Amino acid sequence: MEKLYSYKMTHDNRFAPNPLFGVLTLATCKPYMRLNMKEGEWIAGWTSARIVHSPTEQGQEKLVYLAKVTHKLTFEEYWEQYPQKRSVCTDDKNVLERYGDNIYQPDASAEDGFIQMPNIHHGTDKKAKDLKGKYVLVCEEFYYFSCLSPLEIPSDLRPNVPKVRTRYGTITEDASAFVNYVRLHTKQCKYTDAI
Repeated sequence: MEKLYSYKMTHDNRFAPNPLFGVLTLATCKPYMRLNMKEGEWIAGWTSARIVHSPTEQGQEKLVYLAKVTHKLTFEEYWEQYPQKRSVCTDDKNVLERYGDNIYQPDASAEDGFIQMPNIHHGTDKKAKDLKGKYVLVCEEFYYFSCLSPLEIPSDLRPNVPKVRTRYGTITEDASAFVNYVRLHTKQCKYTDAI
């Protein structure tokens, strides 16, 4: 059985999730999902009425990405193990590190144990919420279509998709058929580990 957590996305700018450098990571936003998900479970981000470039009505959502959680790392572990995902503050869209989600540098002198690195995506007002999730989801198997070309899913394979934004996501206990369908469409992915 393939357990799946689905949520609606309001933004898709390669920051949350970050599909770059050969692994998809979710280090910011969705703190309750990051806290509660287990290794081996799947996470899916869907379009919504509010997402830029491909707004969709309830019941018509398309898949932005699907990823299987390989590891749950603490922010300290993530900082050390994925330096390539550290953010570089620049307006140059050709610099991939611009989208880096590894923005919390461990620092024992900081009140909460971390310094938020300068970045163009996430203000300091999000820090407490991000750190509440305690973990970064690292996904080695992933299928990222993007909001520019999200994947339409046939109704008979469609998992449970939330009707509104949710903290915990909506669970599908066995999404095997859905996962297999997505795996058949890797050529449509903007980023994936499967090509």
